[in-house]
Amino acid sequence: MKTCIGPPATGEDYFPRSNVVQRLLRALKRGNVSFLGPRRTGKTSILKALQLHPPAGHVGLFNNLEKYDSVADWLEEMIRKTRPLVEEPSPSRPWVKAAGKAVAKFLKRIEGLSVAGTGFKLAPEATNHWRPIADAFLDLLAESGAPILFLLDEFPWFLDLVAKKSSQAEAEAVLAWFRHARQELADQPARFLVTGSIGLDGLVRRLGLSPTINDFDSIEIPPLKEAEALEFLEKLARDEEINLSEKGRRSILRLLGTNWPILLQLFVSEVQEWQEDSGTRRAPTEAELRRIYRERLVNGNRNKYCSEMWNRVPKVFSSSEARLAREVLKELRLLPAGMTREEIEAIHARLVPDDDHRLHVDAELDYVLDTLRHDGYVLQVEQRTQFASNILRDYWIRRSE
Repeated sequence: MKTCIGPPATGEDYFPRSNVVQRLLRALKRGNVSFLGPRRTGKTSILKALQLHPPAGHVGLFNNLEKYDSVADWLEEMIRKTRPLVEEPSPSRPWVKAAGKAVAKFLKRIEGLSVAGTGFKLAPEATNHWRPIADAFLDLLAESGAPILFLLDEFPWFLDLVAKKSSQAEAEAVLAWFRHARQELADQPARFLVTGSIGLDGLVRRLGLSPTINDFDSIEIPPLKEAEALEFLEKLARDEEINLSEKGRRSILRLLGTNWPILLQLFVSEVQEWQEDSGTRRAPTEAELRRIYRERLVNGNRNKYCSEMWNRVPKVFSSSEARLAREVLKELRLLPAGMTREEIEAIHARLVPDDDHRLHVDAELDYVLDTLRHDGYVLQVEQRTQFASNILRDYWIRRSE
């Protein structure tokens, strides 16, 4: 296993999350799943693994929705990737032969409207009139009985982009159609697994559409357990030929404060750089690990995780929401034990002193807290909100000075 800080870890660089995968597979037997958790915590790597090793009898189709801001673009990619799965014969897909008629019927329904050349391209008019094509695609899935596992990465982000670029009504329309699709396919083998790093529930509540997602079995990705994290560090250090003692591995876990794989990899990469810079192959002492953590991870310029989290706040929130999120995180940085709900409400009251106006934007606070939690900034411990990791808290202390 090699350090993989940028793209999702795949192949030999993927650290299996067997417990998480088995839980997802059990849930998928029952229905559709929303798989939620902070960015860069391994969700996409798990989806990639499920694409290669889907549930028995299924084929996996991965689609990164983060790059789309229109329903038509999403549909176009879904159809483009689905066609070869239901058209190309394969010993592992005996159902393809029976799907032929459904494919022909589908193409006939959209002929002249959305097919261009030998490939598939939605016509410009589909941008504003995508429902007929979406319904035709749904009929294709229902009539073919195709056992496809649709792995839809960053679904809430896509919804937010659609609402911002088009309208809230457009986001409502796609959510309503998507719910209709799941209901129509309830007795079919097709399944949908959607991931999100901004709170799906919070986003949909803000749009006033909660009932459209209440059929999902919601599963959150947890950090690695201590034993898993120690195994992860041991394997990574061994494969990267880095000298790191068992005591040192435990110190890393204490310093970081949470066991996300990305943070463990960042720390190991800085240990590697420290060994190169100091011209030594010995394992760092506990004092040297603390210095590596402080000088290289918290205050260094190679750690893009923390800086991206800092810069992400205004990207996921409106200006007033971002102001509230910044103030909450600024207060939390100096309170390791966290804050109560009442203390956070006091911050909101300070920022929005007019009682009537604050009542009008009361949902703002819930949305901000929900998103901060799903994005990996904060967590709830015994009814108190606190930073989700030591490294983020220490980074906020540095940037807020």
